[in-house]
Amino acid sequence: MFAGDSDQIRFYQDRLATLAVDHHGVGLLPELYYVPTEKLDLEREKPGSQTRLPNDNVPLVWAQSLYILGQLLQDGLLKPGDLDPLGRHLKIGEQRYPAVQIALLAEDKALQAELNTCGLPTQTLEEIDPVQVFPAAELSAIYAEIGKNPALGLSGRPIRRLRSLTTSRVFRIKGDAVVFLPSFLDQQQFYLTLDYHFLVAQIRSELAYIYDHWREPGRPTVTLMLTHTMFQLGHKPIHQSPLLALMQELLSGRCDHVPVKVGPLHQLMMTATLERVDNVNSYQLGSTSLGYNPPWTAYLGFEPGHDGPLTLLEEFDLERETNLDHLLTQLRESRNIYEQIELLSTLKNLKGMTFDTGLGGPNRQVTVENLLDEVYAKASQLEQWDILRRAAGLLGKADITLSDAVTELLVRQKQISVGKSYSEASLITDPMAHGEIIEKVRTFCGDDGRDHVLTQEILIDLSILIKAEPTLFNGLLTLRVGYLLLLLTSELARERDIPQDEAYGQLLGLSPFELKTRLQKVLAGFSGLNQSIFQRESLHVKAPANINWQVVPDDIEPLPEAAAPTPQDWWRMRVIDGEIARIPQEFYTQVWEVLQHSKGIVIGNKFDRKNRLDSDRILSEMTPGEQNFERRITHLLSKIQAPEYRHVNLEALRELGEIFAVNPGLYFEDYIYLDVLIGHAVRLGWLDQQPQRSQTYEHDKATAWQSFYQLPPTQCATYIAMALQFLTVLGEAEAELEEVA
Repeated sequence: MFAGDSDQIRFYQDRLATLAVDHHGVGLLPELYYVPTEKLDLEREKPGSQTRLPNDNVPLVWAQSLYILGQLLQDGLLKPGDLDPLGRHLKIGEQRYPAVQIALLAEDKALQAELNTCGLPTQTLEEIDPVQVFPAAELSAIYAEIGKNPALGLSGRPIRRLRSLTTSRVFRIKGDAVVFLPSFLDQQQFYLTLDYHFLVAQIRSELAYIYDHWREPGRPTVTLMLTHTMFQLGHKPIHQSPLLALMQELLSGRCDHVPVKVGPLHQLMMTATLERVDNVNSYQLGSTSLGYNPPWTAYLGFEPGHDGPLTLLEEFDLERETNLDHLLTQLRESRNIYEQIELLSTLKNLKGMTFDTGLGGPNRQVTVENLLDEVYAKASQLEQWDILRRAAGLLGKADITLSDAVTELLVRQKQISVGKSYSEASLITDPMAHGEIIEKVRTFCGDDGRDHVLTQEILIDLSILIKAEPTLFNGLLTLRVGYLLLLLTSELARERDIPQDEAYGQLLGLSPFELKTRLQKVLAGFSGLNQSIFQRESLHVKAPANINWQVVPDDIEPLPEAAAPTPQDWWRMRVIDGEIARIPQEFYTQVWEVLQHSKGIVIGNKFDRKNRLDSDRILSEMTPGEQNFERRITHLLSKIQAPEYRHVNLEALRELGEIFAVNPGLYFEDYIYLDVLIGHAVRLGWLDQQPQRSQTYEHDKATAWQSFYQLPPTQCATYIAMALQFLTVLGEAEAELEEVA
């Protein structure tokens, strides 16, 4: 009908009329027609011979709506222009590639003068008056007023992030000329644009996106507000700034493949796309402040160049400290930003974000959140990425582009898994709202805030890479963010020959651009790295030729035989015992035994170095019966959130103690990561019970873990021993390969 093809109109009208089901004189379209079950044999003998019946889904709403629209068009009650007022059907196949106009603004006269000496002309806010400039969030709030009518119960348009195609124009709002800054420059929410490499790449990407997708009349017009902070990123003189180099490239009239035109805003407005918004109810322009100035207060001591990372023991002691007065006194006296972030983390865990630290005196409340903001601001200016990410995680910061990033991946037929869980609930298979994604990240990434921000960062990097280099993702259907983090950490650990928890700490210290570059390399060599991570989990042993693996701790079955425990009973027992932290008397002696026969143990999150017990240090400083040793082990177990998994860790340590007791010459030259050991025990247990599912273990992981929790303790101990033997054999094979090489 849009094309005016009368023959096709008549053909489809007749076909649809025969398919419609009469309902009180109205033709309704069903979802489908089917052959009844009792007629199937006759249909197979002679296809097309049996009468098709409509199913119960009448009408199929989408089809019916198109059908009615078609009839309205045919009867002349509607015209194509009523359905497509922008005339997009007339532009199908047409590609418009207009030059992208760019207005450069300087935040003050001082910056304008400095940029002018570098050959970069800019304007200040005073010079463009009466045109007003606001952040993109202001436009979101204005759009929310369109269509709002309380009397009719209409809430208006939902507030959502507006991308560059929307902000790249000039607006007339109640008669006032207004322009809006791109939303990706908002530093208030996340730290990525604090990396000058990332900032420059983002500007290039946005200009290319606008150029490739602009279909509006007039030219797209991007307004960039240049600030002192932007040029200070990287601590380079302004004339050496990569951002200045990009701005000078724009003056040449081209940015990569994009033709650009830089000029005064008033001049660019003559050819810009104009949009009018007249009815905004009682909304007042200026409700959202322009720019973001990090709240660098002076409540915490600070001596640049005199701070530095804490030792493992210092971090562990601060994490375990519960004396509030001691923590606050140390916070007042601290001049070390690394110590301050640890103290604030402990205070947050003990008292929450709104706790008044007393640093503001009797007349001003200074909360834990206020001090974390201060640390975040200091770290952002010093580009201390590890502190910055830690503070962002503790503050619960989230990137405003996250929903867009996830959508970019999903529309390219990928699905996403967040966290270390492989359950169906951790998957993202459909576009989600920003808040829903953040909630899923926080649910499945555990309590470590560093994981929360790194997960967001990797999702954003993946969305950038899949647009730039889609071949990197060949063969990857599910993008497991937690596993990619493991690959990044393992590769860094291999390069620098350090434990994985230290590698994770150093990964946090990389700039966003360096992290993205490493992610790119990981995706390029995914299959090889996938195998190497398996090998890095191996254990290298010094031991007699014969090792007795068939050992199970005595009295490990707590339920009497008469109770005839079911799988649910074992699972419930682990939950209860894990919740109340029931620990057998001989347990600490068995842990001591493990430390005597290995380089150390890592209990819980293997990326947190405070969870590592170094055998040399523990054995030289403590005795197996002292309370400090017992408290340290209990503290590490208590950090594990899931009670059933906490108890399985206890069972694994008991089984290891028994194995070493009957094999006194057995010694492992590596750290024993309980996460890894138990993970392999779950896999081996599942494959032992379900050998036919060997090719689908990744899909079965959630079920396999649930099954493991329901096993009797003797079976769990057996599978843990099998896992230890498996990792040992893996280590021996790796050693043989190295000898051959």
